[in-house]
Amino acid sequence: MKILLINPKRVGRGQSSIRYMNSTPLALPTLKALTPDDVDVRIVDENHDSIPYDEYWDLVGITVMLHVSPSAIEIAKAFRQRGTKVAFGGFFPTLWPHDAAPHVDTIIAGEAEHIWAEVISDLRKNKLKPFYKADHYIDLKDIPFIKKEYFSKDDEFYHVETTRGCPYNCDFCSVTAFYGAKFRHRPIDDVVKQVAEFKDKMIFFVDDNITGNAKYARELFKAIIPLKIKWSGQFSLNNAERHDVMELAAESGCQFLFTGIESLNLANLQAVDKKWGNPEKFGDWLRFTHDAGIGVYGSFMFGFEDDHKDIFKRTLDFCEENKIELALFSALFPIKGSKFHAQLMKENRIFETDPTRFNGQYSTFHPKHMTAQELDEGLRWLWQEFYSKRSMKVRLSEWLPKLKEEKSPNGGLSNTAETLAALNTAFRVAVGDF
Repeated sequence: MKILLINPKRVGRGQSSIRYMNSTPLALPTLKALTPDDVDVRIVDENHDSIPYDEYWDLVGITVMLHVSPSAIEIAKAFRQRGTKVAFGGFFPTLWPHDAAPHVDTIIAGEAEHIWAEVISDLRKNKLKPFYKADHYIDLKDIPFIKKEYFSKDDEFYHVETTRGCPYNCDFCSVTAFYGAKFRHRPIDDVVKQVAEFKDKMIFFVDDNITGNAKYARELFKAIIPLKIKWSGQFSLNNAERHDVMELAAESGCQFLFTGIESLNLANLQAVDKKWGNPEKFGDWLRFTHDAGIGVYGSFMFGFEDDHKDIFKRTLDFCEENKIELALFSALFPIKGSKFHAQLMKENRIFETDPTRFNGQYSTFHPKHMTAQELDEGLRWLWQEFYSKRSMKVRLSEWLPKLKEEKSPNGGLSNTAETLAALNTAFRVAVGDF
């Protein structure tokens, strides 16, 4: 039996240029690791591989985020026209199953670890069900060990998972809807074993908040220090107040951390239930992170109800003042089922229907204090200004002198300074598409 697992190509402005961001989504290697040895499984990442449409497959599985759903639907259509069964998994079919169902033979919703065996069994019997979903969240001890050959040789880094779930439930975010509102933790011995398998490249911990449980984070970071890896991850910026955790993160090889700052306006953060956000403390938290020797990749969203046209310049000034090394700037987009989506629908402010534009790169509704065009233009200006040579010099002034530091002993990306400089360069190329 043969199964093909596909990650559709990213779409949108700048995506083809950001080579440093390439890595196969963890869902596909996880499914391969869960599959019996007598089943031939091939993983194709369309970002750097071509899709083998004309080979025979018993099942084609596609992992789908909302903004790539049109592309995934076209891929599914091409295979189904050839008589091949197709399954969707991921956030899109889990959160919007009625939109996904007409285009596939089956939907695999939510976490797959406890249902993939049933899918394989039904496939062998030619009795595939139209919908699969586990009736409970998994214990993370059931996450399988993944061999590094399951990732593409073209991947720039490996993904590793240590926790799932998030208690914050921000209104613009779908993580809690997918993974639940409680932190679940993978056994640290399992994480160490997985990290050791991947130590020849940089590692990205995909957890939405790797420092969310301070006790677990301390134990994890202490356990991976001997492996001498380089890694990055995601955290809630307020966790920077735990100075010992940040120092252990740096000692264990942390290069930089992604954090959702989202807005400099407290009213905006309160409106979307981002409970920990406090703009008055952002500067201190960023300083604590930098003092630990960790770079910051900040995420900002625009189009909130309290955003005015000056928000773009204010955000640039904030990033430069606080030496934020990397940043992601996005247009806020309403997620179906959220309170914000319901409000905008009631006020008839959503004008976009193309799912490919619900990716943070385009306005999708009419903001309150600016036009949609002004939102798009402000975003374009901010991307170009932030990744200009002038701004890079300001923001990276403390990292650039470190470029001559010793190379990493594991042969991966060398040190924080070189990593950040390379990523900034990649983004500068990408924003040329705006």
